[in-house]
Amino acid sequence: MLSLPLLSALAHERLPSELADRFCSLLEPRGQMLSAARPGDDRVGALGGEPLLPESLDWPTWEGHGPLSFIASLDCGPLSAAATGLALPTTGTLLFFYFDGQADDHEAWVSPSNPESLPGSRVLYVPAGTPVQPRPTPTPLKPYRQVPLRTDPAVDLPQLTNPELHEPLGLDHETVSTDPVYVEFQDAVWNLRRVLHQVGGEPANIQGEVAYEVADFPDDWDLDEFDPDNPHYDDILAEEARWRLLLQIASDEDADMLWGDAGALYWLITREDLAAHRFDQARFTWQCH
Repeated sequence: MLSLPLLSALAHERLPSELADRFCSLLEPRGQMLSAARPGDDRVGALGGEPLLPESLDWPTWEGHGPLSFIASLDCGPLSAAATGLALPTTGTLLFFYFDGQADDHEAWVSPSNPESLPGSRVLYVPAGTPVQPRPTPTPLKPYRQVPLRTDPAVDLPQLTNPELHEPLGLDHETVSTDPVYVEFQDAVWNLRRVLHQVGGEPANIQGEVAYEVADFPDDWDLDEFDPDNPHYDDILAEEARWRLLLQIASDEDADMLWGDAGALYWLITREDLAAHRFDQARFTWQCH
């Protein structure tokens, strides 16, 4: 995914003006990119710091292993009004926790392939009006540095060589493949691609489709033979399509977050659980390079 404002600016910098306008008119927001808020920005949440928890709520823990680290908070109000593609509540706050290994010197790992590790991640929804107060991070955890977040619409852009993009622009495949203007523009777009923080849209997969890691696939569906000849091919596609990216958190130097080798954390949720605001049913996975 790419930031729509950055992509728009690049198009007007690298393409003829009229073509840049037409190019930008084809871009449809899909999800929201999250980045460090600047002075004067509207804030939609934060990385790290101390969570605002109800007094009656215990700090999330993984029994037998220790407390989970607080990763991020999201303000549902402004996000619900943005183009996330998610049916978020119009009020309240989402809090994301993950067992990052601080509590046991990285002996235990959270993985969707290990059902016993499911308590190693948690999404809490705190309704608006709930009395809350900052909760100190329990020992032996070190809190992540707090980074206030802003949001920008994101887009999932095909290659210019894809007819879906170059034909509406009135260009042909040979031109966009050989003309230096378009080749250099495509290279510049490629250089913008990074794994960033994101709400909604398509996840930035690092090692395969994250939805396939969290989805409910019976053993007899045989994912190793994933082609139209598989008798469960349509079932596999339908199950994968149920899962939507709720939040993606990349490694972040400002927050002192590093997930493996510059990896990312992902929380996904089904359309049904999202509509019912059953955020405790969100599934977690992570990937790195």
